[in-house]
Amino acid sequence: MIRFSKNSTGRRARAPRLAMVLLTLTLGACNNARDTDSLMAQARQYRVKGETKAAIIELKNALQKTPDDARARLLLGEVYIDAGDVASAEKEVRKAQALGMGAAEIMPRLGKVMLMQGQFKKLLDEVQPDPSSPHQTELLVLRANAYLGLGDKAQAQQLFDAMLAKNPDLPEALLGQARIAALSQRLDLASQHIEHALAKHPDNIACLRFKGDLLRLQGKPAAALRAYKQILTLQPNNAQAHIDSATLLIQDKKLAEARAEIDAARKISSNNLPVLYTQALLDFQEAKYPAARDTLQLILRVMPDHMPSLLLMGAVQPAMGSYLEAELTLRKFLDANPHHVYASKRLAGILLKNGKTDDAIEVLGPVLEANQTDVELLALAGQAQIQGRHFAKAAEYFQAASDLAPQTASLHTSLGLSRLGAGESARAVAELEQATALDDKSGKAGILLAMTHLRNQEYDKALLAVAAMEKHDGKNPLVQNLKGGILLSKHDLAGARAGFEQALALDPAYLPALDNLAQMDLLEKKPERARQRYEAALAKDKKNVGLMTGLAKLALTQNNSAEAVRWLERATADHPEALTPALQLATLYLRTGAREKSLKLAQAVQASHPADPDALALLAQIQTANGNYEAGLENYAKLAALQPTSAAVQLRIAYAKVALKDNDGALDAAKKALRLKEDWFEAQVLAASLLVDGKNYAEALAIAQTVQRQRPELPAGLTLEGDIWMAQHKAQDALRAYERAYKMSQLPPLAIKIHQALLMAGKTREASLHAAQWLQQHPNDPGFRFYQGSADLAAGRYKPAINAFEAIVRQDPKNVVALNNLAWAYQQDKDQRALATAERAYQLAGTNPSILDTLGWILLEQGETGRALPLLKQAKTLTPDVPDIGYHLGLALMKSGDKLAARLQFEQLLATDKDFPQRADVKALLASW
Repeated sequence: MIRFSKNSTGRRARAPRLAMVLLTLTLGACNNARDTDSLMAQARQYRVKGETKAAIIELKNALQKTPDDARARLLLGEVYIDAGDVASAEKEVRKAQALGMGAAEIMPRLGKVMLMQGQFKKLLDEVQPDPSSPHQTELLVLRANAYLGLGDKAQAQQLFDAMLAKNPDLPEALLGQARIAALSQRLDLASQHIEHALAKHPDNIACLRFKGDLLRLQGKPAAALRAYKQILTLQPNNAQAHIDSATLLIQDKKLAEARAEIDAARKISSNNLPVLYTQALLDFQEAKYPAARDTLQLILRVMPDHMPSLLLMGAVQPAMGSYLEAELTLRKFLDANPHHVYASKRLAGILLKNGKTDDAIEVLGPVLEANQTDVELLALAGQAQIQGRHFAKAAEYFQAASDLAPQTASLHTSLGLSRLGAGESARAVAELEQATALDDKSGKAGILLAMTHLRNQEYDKALLAVAAMEKHDGKNPLVQNLKGGILLSKHDLAGARAGFEQALALDPAYLPALDNLAQMDLLEKKPERARQRYEAALAKDKKNVGLMTGLAKLALTQNNSAEAVRWLERATADHPEALTPALQLATLYLRTGAREKSLKLAQAVQASHPADPDALALLAQIQTANGNYEAGLENYAKLAALQPTSAAVQLRIAYAKVALKDNDGALDAAKKALRLKEDWFEAQVLAASLLVDGKNYAEALAIAQTVQRQRPELPAGLTLEGDIWMAQHKAQDALRAYERAYKMSQLPPLAIKIHQALLMAGKTREASLHAAQWLQQHPNDPGFRFYQGSADLAAGRYKPAINAFEAIVRQDPKNVVALNNLAWAYQQDKDQRALATAERAYQLAGTNPSILDTLGWILLEQGETGRALPLLKQAKTLTPDVPDIGYHLGLALMKSGDKLAARLQFEQLLATDKDFPQRADVKALLASW
């Protein structure tokens, strides 16, 4: 008999229940599958009707039930493609691929996504032809369009021709050929191809859209709009057709109608990239720049390489004053689309505004070669050449533009300006007269014409030009100010003053007229009246920053730094966002010794204007002036990123690295400065000196020879060569270079260098003869006498040193350095005039540590320890690292009886790694205590 335990009975009892659960799950899965199929079928019906939103909802419901259904994922991706939501489309197609959907189904959809994203290279890499695929034609069309996107029309044409050979009426291939013809500016041929396609396939949406685009290119906006509307007749929910219509309406300045089309597209597909882009375009046209920027940022976060958005952002950013950001945006666009005409014009304009003239010329160069009839481009090129002071080249461009548009007054004005810069006054006047004849209200032409006559000292003609402007613009303060300037040049002071005052009557805060009247007041030695003018204007316009900075400038002309600081502080307090007065104030703080204030203000200005190169440059300058070379260098590096073509910034970096004893880094920066500006002498000298420090004499000499080639008529290159030979102690070679330079120009520094080279060569007699001849020919040259006196003083030749410094002081009694050296020479020669001479130097420069040290030492040697000690302490405080001063202070402390302080001072001296001649004496003193 079979027995069952309790446990076995339980297991048997649970078995039917488990089977029931499994059956329920299986039935549920079947139901879910049937629900998914049903929802997908419904979605397909919505898609056929163009109701993409409804289709997306059905497919999302399906995927809630069966999230791993690759078919539903793929279909959702296709609907997103229809809606233009590229990011979502790619995500769903990739999910379908991950879920096992085959390449035959995935690649056509993925290729469409890549094409819409402009990822042409990626498409060609990933989407390969597959003769076994039922979608082979679609794959070939995708690849052909990708080649077209990369500008490879030949490869695209080859593929389209191959497809048409098999099927002469294939609409996608005919459309491709139409696009190639349009890109080749063969618009009639493009029309033939697209009409052929539409004759066979009248309802083909892509062909109808291209027809509309082509009609726009042919300047037929009404016909283009009808083509787009025909699409909407066939597919009322075609968002792209609404967008195309909106773009056309924006172009025709019908902004309200454009907004209605965008709203209609948004109702169909709110997340559609073209909808967002077109909304940004409309916002830009309506000057809603922040809204346009925000929408474009949203697009570029998802698609950072969306070229239309980059190009539009390059127009939005400068409209908001963000010129540096616009430059970066447009450079990115041009990297992908080299020589794009509109982008090149935009970028060149911004570069000119940012002061990067050479960069602007470089950007325009290749575009000009292919677009010699673009008037705007030629005019922009002319403007760039004027800004670069290449006036003859500017005249060529403006002449070409003027020939293409002879009735354009502004071109004649610009041509006149370029002729003026080239010194061709007669031709300049002719062009400016032509401009005023074409447009008698052309203020710029009239002003330039008057100023040209003024420069040519044709005052009556200049006044006639102003009189012509007065007829239609007499209440313009600029015209009255110009009239005053012409009368001032004629020495008609009363008439000039009347002109300037008339300008101020029209605009009491008109700064050019105020400045001119103030200059007249200063010439008449009436600075108080000038100040009263500014203050009277400021009383009427209490917050006018220009008037406050004008008062500061006036104070500086009177050497009243405190008053200038007061006005600039008021200007920055009233206008904390204003950059110019803040930069001026920080600079003035630095100049007047208020370094902490200068630094704090510069830091605040840079924080509030992080992209402004002037603010960054000033902060770096102040930091290095305060000895904080690391921080200064860091900010100079940031400045170099903002101004990558600035040689001046690289040289500043080089000097900062020299201060940090990074000679290798300094040399790299100096060389970079020379790559940017190959004939910059200051950078050449620094690079050569750094090479000499590194004993790389051959490369240093190469720089000197380059200077000689660049400046064959000047002694600079030969002088530099001589210095390099001297550094190698090759006096004879140095002498040859110096003497060749001396024949070009008998400069005092060269006379000194020749004397040094003669002494190094051991030619003492010749050196003495050279010095005597120089001084006989140039008895009033203090430079050579100072050099000779300093050399004699260092060598212990006190009598000739005294003679040299006495001669300098006779010529310049307030030369404190000569007085100080003379006092020292007197003291060493036991001459009783030493103390009085040192006192004279001290009265002239009582805070100079060298002068304090000399006077203190003389007093100490003459037994006046009480007077000497505070002077030497002050000198030591001002220059704590000079061993001679430390030695003198130690002796003074010892003589005063403070042996403990003296010992500490001497021990500190010995602890430094600096050598000094009294080191053995100090050691002996300490050993004796």
